[in-house]
Amino acid sequence: MGYRSDVVVAVSKELMPHFLAVLAKQPALVPMVFKDSDEVNKDYDGEETMLVHWTDVKWYESYPEVDALNRFFDDCEGDDIEGVEEPWEHFRFIRLGEDATDMVEKGCLHACDIGFSRSLTF
Repeated sequence: MGYRSDVVVAVSKELMPHFLAVLAKQPALVPMVFKDSDEVNKDYDGEETMLVHWTDVKWYESYPEVDALNRFFDDCEGDDIEGVEEPWEHFRFIRLGEDATDMVEKGCLHACDIGFSRSLTF
């Protein structure tokens, strides 16, 4: 067994060529994104934004695929994406770990729609 997370990634059409380049450089990412995910919506917002959702996934930084995606989204938080002005506006990455305080949130694409929700159950 191991530590599991729920992860959602959204990438706008403007950032998509750069995202696909990351997938091309790390071939194991292709099945991870398109086969092993729980949901792929290639037109989440009617503007060609792709959304990928994984539930109960081992999101370990030591995995090359996870590391490649994490590095890409870290780069997108800065100004390191050639030809994309304000890249943080063109993606959304959220990860919710098993621990209540283990949450990661990056980018602001669809921040009103894609986010965390807390509730009580009894």
